Amino acid sequence: MQLLARTAPRVVPGRAIDILDVAPARGMSRGFARVDLDDPVFFDHPLDHVPGMLLAAAVLELAERCSMLEPDNITFRLTFTKFCELGAAVEVTAAREADGTSRINVVQSGRSIAAGLLARSDTEPLKESAPAPALRRGPISGELVHRADLCNIAVGPLTVEGGRVWTRVREQGAVGGLPPRAGAVASILEAARQFGTAILHRWGEHPLGTKMIFVGLTAEVPTAVPLGHVARALSWQVTPPEQTSKLRFDVHVVGDRASKVGSILMASRCVDGDEYAQLRAG
Repeated sequence: MQLLARTAPRVVPGRAIDILDVAPARGMSRGFARVDLDDPVFFDHPLDHVPGMLLAAAVLELAERCSMLEPDNITFRLTFTKFCELGAAVEVTAAREADGTSRINVVQSGRSIAAGLLARSDTEPLKESAPAPALRRGPISGELVHRADLCNIAVGPLTVEGGRVWTRVREQGAVGGLPPRAGAVASILEAARQFGTAILHRWGEHPLGTKMIFVGLTAEVPTAVPLGHVARALSWQVTPPEQTSKLRFDVHVVGDRASKVGSILMASRCVDGDEYAQLRAG
């Protein structure tokens, strides 16, 4: 009997992840995050770890390549439990369950550093409508959102109306080069992350220079960018500084009116330089 030699799985290169071509019947899709320190977006400025948004983008790109982003609206949860270090491989897996939910795990050096899920949203968004706010054009200050390159700024200047803070999503900024559905979700998440950073400085009263550690997110969002003469926007109900460790944003499509189409909850930990050094040393 002739034995057939085992062949290595085919690698499908991507923007944020190199995907291993695994038989769908196994229910498991996996790949390795692309950590390129010269990437002008994910490494917009020097970092001593792999940024959480690179890992989120890698998960979303894997999900789209494996037909997990086909629903028009999804729930995406991701919790970061450890820093992702530079210089070691980062494996991303998505295991599809019988109900269509995909369990996400991000592993480095044999340890899980992030985990979550991706699923079809249980209900359609209500698309609550309100008068359109006066959204301002152009980018917000890069200092407020921790971006060095103007091209990587994902949100516009802040507008305050009726106790809510609003910002326009800059579609040409932030994360590019992803497949369309992964890109639609990743770009609104990066916009929300930057929006949250600005809020933590302005309303959370954290001084410039504060380190903001991305802890986790829960997003219920569309998987497509709206077409036509409309814009995506984010809004946040102003709360006291002590209530800003978790920020809940509404996602809107704005034309003549602002229609709510989703929401994003983001959790962060804010530390000064000494606290950050202790965290990294521990």
